[in-house]
Amino acid sequence: MPARSPLAALARSWDLPGARPVPRRAGLVIDLAQIPLRPLITALSRPRWEGTENFPADGPVIACGNHLAAFDPFGYGHLLQASGIAPRFLAKDGLFRVPVLGALLRAARQIPVLRGTSRSADALAAAREALGRGELLMIFPEGTYTRDPDLWPMQGRLGAARLALETGAPLLPIASWGARALWPVGSPLPRPGPGRNVRMLVGEPYTVAVREGETVQQAALRVTDDLMLRIAALLGRLRGEEPPAVLHDPRRDTHRPEVGRTDPAFRPPMQEDP
Repeated sequence: MPARSPLAALARSWDLPGARPVPRRAGLVIDLAQIPLRPLITALSRPRWEGTENFPADGPVIACGNHLAAFDPFGYGHLLQASGIAPRFLAKDGLFRVPVLGALLRAARQIPVLRGTSRSADALAAAREALGRGELLMIFPEGTYTRDPDLWPMQGRLGAARLALETGAPLLPIASWGARALWPVGSPLPRPGPGRNVRMLVGEPYTVAVREGETVQQAALRVTDDLMLRIAALLGRLRGEEPPAVLHDPRRDTHRPEVGRTDPAFRPPMQEDP
């Protein structure tokens, strides 16, 4: 992102009229919600961000981050909005069925993902349209909170890779650390405390393409594996640890709450759609 004066950066961060290009505008719902939410999120998480200069100032982008806890949409959304970019998420369709919340999500132009239905491709169609308008989309490729015992990213679903291959939009890996301690899974509310801050590291954008001799499916598998390893490497830098060479495969878990799967007799397929 090119350098700009502090006043211009502040105006862009708060989405003041004329400060952002149209595809980066957040809209009325987010612009109003940020007034109470951004100070609250800052107080709760005391965020520390690195690599924000890697956000492209314009053009379509597919941002992809690891998913640790319920705080993540707030943390990533805060990062994007403060960086001058409208937070646009692909989110679970169940959230859109919650009274009031669903209406707000639609008004904020978030995109529902309908897993396991004949309309599951609708999310990718809506995402392609948003990218065609030059927007940045935020995706959690794991599709749910990580179930890796050491909280490394899991192997991802193929949706982000397919979008990148089809549209030519660059992928932008992002890693986040600290959200699970701040908002433990199962807790109804965050639990702030000493040392419970959220750190994020934005990687460099890169483009992908189908290689000679590859099918689109093969390319999507390769790109997804590479993307998740890039996110794991960024997370390793945040944690000061070496990430695993092979990421956890969630398809082999008998307990899969994101698809309602708890059957201990379940046997995973070789590969599944996102």
